[in-house]
Amino acid sequence: MFYTETRKRYFILFLYLTLFPFTALFPQQSAKLRRSYTFNLPADSITATLRRVTAHTGATFAYDPEQLRNKSNPDLHFVQVPLEEILGKILSGTGLGFSPVARDIVIAPEPEKTWSIHGHIRDAASGEELIGAIVQIPALGVGISTNQYGFYSISVPQGVHELFISYSGYQAQRRRITLDRNLQEEIELSLQPRILEEVVIRKSSVSPNPILMNEQNVTVKQLSSVAYYAGETDVMKRLQMQNGIRSITEGSSSLFVRGGNSDQNLILLDEAIVYNPSHLYGLISVFNSDVVNNIQVYRDYMPANFGGRLSSVIVNRMTEGNNKEYHVSGGINPMSVRVAAEGPIVKEKGSFIAAYRRSMLDVFRNKFKLFNPNSVYYDINAKANYRLDSENAVFYSLYLGKDNLRSENSYINTWGNLTSTFRWNHIFNSRVFLNVSAIYSDYSNLLDLNADTLSEKSQWRTGIKDLTLKADYTYYRSPTNQIKFGLSGIYHRFTPGEMNDKSDFEFNIARDRSVETAVYYTQEIGLSKSFELNYGLRLSYFRNSETKNNLFDNNGNRIDKKESVSFLRPEPRINISFLPSEGQRVFLTYNLNYQYLQLVQNSVLAFSSLEPWIPASASIRPQSASQVSLGYRYSPDGYDFQFSTYHKYFTNQLELAGHAQIIRNPAVRQQLLPGYSRAAGLETEISRSEGRFTGTVAYTYSRVYRQQAGINSGARYIANYDIPHELKFNAKMDFNNGLSVQSAFVYSTGRPLTLPVGYYQHDGLNIPIYEGRNTSRFPDFHRLDLSAQYRLQTPIKGKRSMSHVFSAGVYNVYNRKNPLYYRMIAPTATEGANTIEYGFGCYPWIAYSFKI
Repeated sequence: MFYTETRKRYFILFLYLTLFPFTALFPQQSAKLRRSYTFNLPADSITATLRRVTAHTGATFAYDPEQLRNKSNPDLHFVQVPLEEILGKILSGTGLGFSPVARDIVIAPEPEKTWSIHGHIRDAASGEELIGAIVQIPALGVGISTNQYGFYSISVPQGVHELFISYSGYQAQRRRITLDRNLQEEIELSLQPRILEEVVIRKSSVSPNPILMNEQNVTVKQLSSVAYYAGETDVMKRLQMQNGIRSITEGSSSLFVRGGNSDQNLILLDEAIVYNPSHLYGLISVFNSDVVNNIQVYRDYMPANFGGRLSSVIVNRMTEGNNKEYHVSGGINPMSVRVAAEGPIVKEKGSFIAAYRRSMLDVFRNKFKLFNPNSVYYDINAKANYRLDSENAVFYSLYLGKDNLRSENSYINTWGNLTSTFRWNHIFNSRVFLNVSAIYSDYSNLLDLNADTLSEKSQWRTGIKDLTLKADYTYYRSPTNQIKFGLSGIYHRFTPGEMNDKSDFEFNIARDRSVETAVYYTQEIGLSKSFELNYGLRLSYFRNSETKNNLFDNNGNRIDKKESVSFLRPEPRINISFLPSEGQRVFLTYNLNYQYLQLVQNSVLAFSSLEPWIPASASIRPQSASQVSLGYRYSPDGYDFQFSTYHKYFTNQLELAGHAQIIRNPAVRQQLLPGYSRAAGLETEISRSEGRFTGTVAYTYSRVYRQQAGINSGARYIANYDIPHELKFNAKMDFNNGLSVQSAFVYSTGRPLTLPVGYYQHDGLNIPIYEGRNTSRFPDFHRLDLSAQYRLQTPIKGKRSMSHVFSAGVYNVYNRKNPLYYRMIAPTATEGANTIEYGFGCYPWIAYSFKI
C-alpha cells in the first residue's frame, strides 16, 4: 500500500526526523530490513522501483514525491540480499537515506555529515600549550577556544574549510583543510615581532566572542609589565589591581573578593589547593612569576567543576617547560634572587622546568617592622611532562615553599606549603577529552610560644593535609554546545592546633578527618547569535570525624572517641548572556556555593601566619553564599567598558567571641559564633588594550555587613574588610621596542577597626573597654608607584641570544604614610596610649632579569 496523501507523508517524515534516535524501537520493520530476497529491478524511476520492491517484499514506504522527482536507478540484480542492502543500492548517489518508523520505511534526505577537527595549540618556540587560543572557521561563523590544557575540538559539516587560529601576542595563522573524516591538527603559533605597529590584534566578529568569557585571564605578558614592591613581579599583587578584588592593608597577599573573607577563595596551583599563598606575612606571594603560564579568575559565574569556596576561584597554571631547546633564566632585586632551567626530555615529546627563588632580606639587610632582617623564605617549582602518543600525555608538578621568620627576641615562626600533582590527559575521540588528576597538598605552621627563657620555649603546630583524586570529562558536541562533567574526592587531615610533639597535651585542639566529594555537570549552549546559556549543578557531600580529647573512663584511662556528621548540598549555577549587537554583552548570573572549611583567625591581626583551618562539624554548620550579579560590557576596537552590580547573602559566617584565644584553647569551636553577612556593590571599569598607550581605570563602591548573636550586642556591624570606595589606575607607555614606563595608583577608604574607649583594673591589670564593633576606621589609603623597563637582546652564538630586562622604579612616590595597624600600649594611669604603626615609605629600587 502506498501513501499519497500529502499530510500523511509529511507527518511520517516529521516522525522520522524527531524519532530518528529511537528507530531501534520498531523491531518488525528492522527485522524485515535484515531479511534476504532474490529479484531483479529494471532501470526506472526510484518511485516506480519502490512500488516493485513493495510488491516483492510487502514493505511499505513513506516519502515526499518532490524529493524523488527526476531520480532513477540502473538495472539491479539481487540474489539472497538483505532488504537494507537493496535499498542502499537503489538510493546510492541520491543523497537520500531510509529508516523504519512505525509500520513504514521512511525515505528522506540523509543528515549532513559532520566531522571533527581536534588537537592542541602550542607555542612554536617552546611547545608550551596556549590556554584560551581561538580556532575559527570564518565562513561558517563558528569557533572555539582551547581549554586549560591547550586542547580544542570543533565539529563542522564535511567539505573544504579554512581555519583561522589566533592568540593574543602571537602571529595569526590560516590553514586550509579538506574535511572528509575526523582530523587531528596540532598547531603551533609564533610570537609576534616586538614592533609596536604590528602587535595590535583586532577582535573577530565570529564566535567565540571574547566578551562572552566568564573569567578574567592574566597572561605572563601582563604579569611581567607590572612590578610591585622592590621590583618583585607578584601574582597576588597583580590580582589585587583587578576590579572587585582588594587587600585590606599594604603588604598583604590576602584577597577579599566581592564581600567575601580571605579564606573564601579557592586558590589552585596546577589543581592543588594552596592554603596560605603568602611569604613574609603577605609581602610576597608564593607564586614565582618565572613559572606562571596563565591565571584565570572566576568571580561572577563559577563553573560547576569548581567548588568548596564561596567568593572566587583562582587557577594558576605552571608553565610546562620548553620541549625544543634548553634555556636558563633568572633575576635579582632587593627582595629576592631567582634562577630557572628548562628544556626537552625528549625533543618535542617531553619537557621539564625547575625554578628556585630565595629572599635577599638577610643580604641587603632590609628592615621591616614585622620581622627582622634575618628572616628568609625560599620556594622550589618543578614540572615535567611527556606525550605517550597522540592521545595520551602525563604531567607531574611539584611546589615546595618555606618561611623562617625571626623576631627581635629570637622567636621563630616557620610555615610552608607542599603541593604535588600528577595528571593524565586522554583523548577518547575527536569530541571527548579526559583529565585525571591525583593531588597532594600539605600546609603546616610552627610558632614559638612565649616563655621566660629560651630553654622553656614551646611550639604550637597547625596544619592541613589533603589527598585528592578527580576526573573531568569534556564533550564537544558542537561549536555552540559544550558539556563538562566529572567527579572528585578529597581526604582532609586537620591539625587545628596542638603543642609540637605533645599529642596528649590537655590544651590541644581536637583533630579532624574529613572526606569531601562532589559530582558535577555543566553545559555551555549558544541558543542563538544573541543568546548564550551557561548552567551547571554540583552535588557536594562532606563527612567529618572529630576526635574527642580529654575523655577518660572511671579508671582514668583515656577514651578514644570520635564524633561524625555528614552534609549533602546541591549547588546550582546559571549565567544568561544577551548580545544586543556586536561588541556588547548583558549578563545575569546566579551562584549558590557551599564551603565546608573555615579559617580561624583573630580578625584584628592584619599580619599573621597563624591560620588554623577547621571543618564543618556537629557544632559548625557549612557556610553558604548566594550571589546574583548583573553586568554590561561594551568592547569597541581597542577599548573595553564594563559595569556590573552584585548582591551576596552569606550564612553561617563565623566570628570569634570577644577575648577568645586561638592558641591552647580546646574549646575554640564553641567560641566561634555563627551569623550571616550581606554584601552589595557596583563596579565600573574602562580600559584600553591597543596601541602604545594602554591602561585601566576602575572604581568600586561596595558595602559588607555582618551580624552575630553575642557580638556588638547582636546588632548589625560593618565587616573588618568593608571598604566602601576604591579607585585603581594603571597605565603603560611603550616608547619603542625596548623602553616602556608603567604607573599604578590606588585609593581606598580606610578599613574598619575597634578601639578601646577606656580601661578598668582587674588584679592589677588594665583591661580595655571597647567601643561598638568596627565603629572606627584607619585613615584612607592611597599610593602611587612608578617604574620603567628596558629590554635588549645580545647575540651569543649562532642563532642564540641572551635577553636582558633592566628595571627601575619608585614605590610610594610621594611617601604616603599608610597605617599597618594600631599598637595598643598598656597605660600607666587611667588612659591608654595607642600608636599607629605605618607601612612602607618611599622606596626606590632597581632589578635585573635575563634569559639565555
